[in-house]
Amino acid sequence: MSMSIGLGGVNAATRDLDTTANNIANVSTFGFKYSRAEFGDLVAGSAGIGVYTQNVNQLFGQGGITTTDNALDFAINGSGFFQVRDVDGAGATVAEPAFYTRNGSFHLDKDGYIVNNQGQRLQGVGGTSTAAADMKFGGTGPWTLVTMDKNGALTAKDSTGATVTATPALGLANFNNVNALKPVGDANWIATTQSGDPNGAANALVAPGTGTVGKIMNCALESSNVNLTGQLVNMIIAQRNFGANAKTITANSEMAQTIIAMR
Repeated sequence: MSMSIGLGGVNAATRDLDTTANNIANVSTFGFKYSRAEFGDLVAGSAGIGVYTQNVNQLFGQGGITTTDNALDFAINGSGFFQVRDVDGAGATVAEPAFYTRNGSFHLDKDGYIVNNQGQRLQGVGGTSTAAADMKFGGTGPWTLVTMDKNGALTAKDSTGATVTATPALGLANFNNVNALKPVGDANWIATTQSGDPNGAANALVAPGTGTVGKIMNCALESSNVNLTGQLVNMIIAQRNFGANAKTITANSEMAQTIIAMR
């Protein structure tokens, strides 16, 4: 029994180490949210029989905000997510799934769409509709002198010097249960049944600073919310837990060998 308990402890410590290592690796990833491995005890009757990993929970606390020189870098101060969508080989926006991110690093493509490093198009919302749509500048490129107002409306100068607007305006999404969002890499998440729909309705976005979403700053990016010192301490603790549980297995093996030798 003690060997299986020790093995369960080793597995739990390994999961803790893996989670901590991933947090440390992404300390410089914009919009990244750190995770925490959480554990529960196992009981048979009234006897403890070990430990198991209950879940690896994401913690969506605010990351630090770093200023930049790119007017299309956006940082959310408060709750909420940007919505982005993939583009297919024909240049059409893919309807599903929608992705949600706190990484606000964007730029313009050749057609005036606002895109991230993966080529996903930033979604906005305008007028009385809450439905998301691709954000795109009018006029002809290249576009310069991009500015944004407090409502997420973007303007720029096109190649003729005319002032043009990106339509629709920038919108944000929020969820009743952000911890149930599913991470899919690139600091992106997708909605799940448990997270609920964005802003309580399918494909719905709202203006920054309204409802439960925060405000947006441009020429700024949100850093990861990883506390590097805290994660290094967690790593030391997990390593000690791993070693202690490994010794339990070793001790059990030595006892078994002694019993066999006695026979």
